Amino acid sequence: MRPGRSSGRPIHLAPRQGCSLVLAILIAIGALIFLDGCGNDQSEPDEFNGTVLKDTEPSPQFNLTNQVGQYVSLESLRGRVVVLSFLYTRCPDVCPIITTQLREVQAQLPEGESGVEFVAISVDPARDTVEAAQDYLERWELEEEWQYLVGDLATLEPIWKSYFVDPYAEDPQGEPATPEPRGAVDALSLAIAERYLVIHSAPVFLIDREGRRRVVFTSPLNPEEIVQDVRTLLR
Repeated sequence: MRPGRSSGRPIHLAPRQGCSLVLAILIAIGALIFLDGCGNDQSEPDEFNGTVLKDTEPSPQFNLTNQVGQYVSLESLRGRVVVLSFLYTRCPDVCPIITTQLREVQAQLPEGESGVEFVAISVDPARDTVEAAQDYLERWELEEEWQYLVGDLATLEPIWKSYFVDPYAEDPQGEPATPEPRGAVDALSLAIAERYLVIHSAPVFLIDREGRRRVVFTSPLNPEEIVQDVRTLLR
């Protein structure tokens, strides 16, 4: 047989060499799987209850006036988890329900939790003044805990659009009957001076400490699920 030519016979590893090579390959594969799993756990928690938003861009900014006349921007809230809702002070139905549910969320978080900010943005610029916002929060005993932000139509419209809220005013046909007050929800109905409703979607966004929209909830809200997601973002 000439040098450099193979005999054509298959090459067999000695038994000890073969076992060592197979063991090394299995260990390497196991390590890769483990590292890949760790990487996934760190990059994106999978235990969110709300709808996870895949967009990693910063949340749309806003700079509005709160219930005590102070300017509040999203940037000024950086470093906290923001629970963002869209309400109006004369709302007789959906907004009081959302306020009740988010107040339950707040009650389930540690008292004095400085890492969470509850923010409501008005969808009724014609009637939601600074004074109306303050009165609304006082009725709900939330004036020290929440930021209720108001502004004019030109300022609010692009904010609504960027958060997928599209409010419009609707004149009701005739005077609706007002029931006897049975608590905060019905008491708010009695305060309606001008009889028109603002029809709007009511998403609740969770914005992380870095100012990114991470999760959105839609009605009906489950306070316990929102609490869990807020705690996830606080980790």
